Amino acid sequence: MIQTSFFSSKAPRDRKVSIAKWPPRYWQGPRAPMLAPTNPKADNWAEAYRRDLNSRFPNATALHVYLKKIEAETPDPILCCFEQNPDECHRRVLAAFIKEELGWDVPEWSIAKPEQASLL
Repeated sequence: MIQTSFFSSKAPRDRKVSIAKWPPRYWQGPRAPMLAPTNPKADNWAEAYRRDLNSRFPNATALHVYLKKIEAETPDPILCCFEQNPDECHRRVLAAFIKEELGWDVPEWSIAKPEQASLL
């Protein structure tokens, strides 16, 4: 399952994949450059990013192929960027785009509570 989070979260590092235009200097992990915004500082960043996604993935097949490539390299990837608040970040715009194009839910990563972990 693909999820989203931010670089400094407690999400498993071996599952993190950068979707930032400029990952942190310390970042040595995998990157998904086609999921990074062209201009993360745009005035209307959400609309600008959505245009990026529409131009890069003109159909669901193109998006599906790219995401499957990411999953092949990093099983159960967690797509990461900088913003701790997901409402202020392009990762949730991406999650909505994936849902619309492929019907896949892309939740925000969180630590499972003990009662939830026992159900898994």
